[in-house]
Amino acid sequence: MGPGSRGSATRPAAGRSAGGIAGLVLLALYGLTVAPDVTFWDAGEFATAFATLGIPHPPGTPLFVALGRVWTLALGAVGVDPALAANLFSAACTVGAGAITAALLARWTRATGAGVAAALCAGSTATVWLSATETEVYAAALLLIWLAL
Repeated sequence: MGPGSRGSATRPAAGRSAGGIAGLVLLALYGLTVAPDVTFWDAGEFATAFATLGIPHPPGTPLFVALGRVWTLALGAVGVDPALAANLFSAACTVGAGAITAALLARWTRATGAGVAAALCAGSTATVWLSATETEVYAAALLLIWLAL
């Protein structure tokens, strides 16, 4: 098939629908299981850094702190608790990464189901799920990696 053929024209549509489906499913999954407050380890440190624009432990993650600050201020304006808002930031980043995963795989394989299945499998692994439901830099890093592609 050439560049102007019907087959290549449907690839972006398949990617968008796969990304939307996977994104909605992951949003529901993480929304139902997100930590309502501060969790152990680095989460409290990161949530505090969001509130104060402080520097968490090395390497400092300045982009994560700046984006988290904007996010928590925006959600705080509508009454969301700062700790929950910080946890939802991680969830939103992971949902975005999952949607991109589904969209790219659906375009590459020309199979919407394959893209959705891959994103849901990746997004429901223990490590990714945990990072998605508490304030953790790995969620934002995952999104930034996929955005770079």
